[in-house]
Amino acid sequence: MLKNFYYNCNKLGNIKNLKIEQIKINKLKKNYVRVEIQAIGINYVDILMIKGNYQYKALPPFTPGIEACGIIVDENCNNKSLIYKKVIINKKGGCFSEEIVLHLDEVIIIPSSIDSALAAGSFVNTLTSYVSLNETIKLKKNQNILITGASGGVGSASIKLAKSIGANVIAVVSSKKKETFVKKLGANKTIMLNSNELDNISSYRNKYQIDIILDISGLIKIKKILSFLKWDGKYIIVGFMDKNYYDIPAQHILIKGLSVYGVRAGEYLKKCNNKKKIINQVLKIIKKDNINSIDYKILGFKDLKKSLGDLKNRTSVGKNIIVTKFYKKIYK
Repeated sequence: MLKNFYYNCNKLGNIKNLKIEQIKINKLKKNYVRVEIQAIGINYVDILMIKGNYQYKALPPFTPGIEACGIIVDENCNNKSLIYKKVIINKKGGCFSEEIVLHLDEVIIIPSSIDSALAAGSFVNTLTSYVSLNETIKLKKNQNILITGASGGVGSASIKLAKSIGANVIAVVSSKKKETFVKKLGANKTIMLNSNELDNISSYRNKYQIDIILDISGLIKIKKILSFLKWDGKYIIVGFMDKNYYDIPAQHILIKGLSVYGVRAGEYLKKCNNKKKIINQVLKIIKKDNINSIDYKILGFKDLKKSLGDLKNRTSVGKNIIVTKFYKKIYK
């Protein structure tokens, strides 16, 4: 029998604590399915969970990984038609594995025509950008949006979505490599993180009239980016890097008539009344994409820790995707 493996986090604090171990096969509980994972999306949330800094606290030993795509190979749901269905998995851990057992309600069945690596690397990012731009602020054509952390997975998805809507994108990046990358994605303007331009608030605000800030990296902690917004502007916080939390002074919101939003796309999806519609829209966006585009990098299962390290050190651009030995396996 083929041996399958997973990454076990025995101790919080460091990516190096992840160890590859063999999976033990257990009998499925009622309404559970077994999925052979073909591809795994790497996210900054994974690093926070391993360090113990995420709002959801997983206690060791646990398997990290919030995003994957695979094929159902076994079921205890009294429904044989589930076998060989392709599914997206988005949950609080468990995806850094070649196999996963989970409740049927925890999978999203998708068309088999969608590349598994594309699905694994796109769903969380596309869902986050869609909920932020379409559901929360309803971004409009010709509006000016400033995006921090623009070269990462969510940033890349947000640039592409904003451009498809017809908005003007100003991307904040930290290197020339990332600047070239976001320009290829369609960013209209780039700002280097440590440039004088980012510190020259008054002239920049008057020049670009920024309607919306999508803060993916928590840049508000070190830069006064809230001041870039024009009257009645909108600030959306999607995430943080490490512990760069920030308390926004109430007078800033009052004086400029600002609207401030926090987006947790997964929780939004659970609580909204149009879940099916949102998932269908996100899948439609993913289907139009291409796994061979510049914003995806595919690596092997044994390269997972290196991929996390690159993300932690902010040397990667776009989205890193891990593929397993089951990637592109023919099931029928």
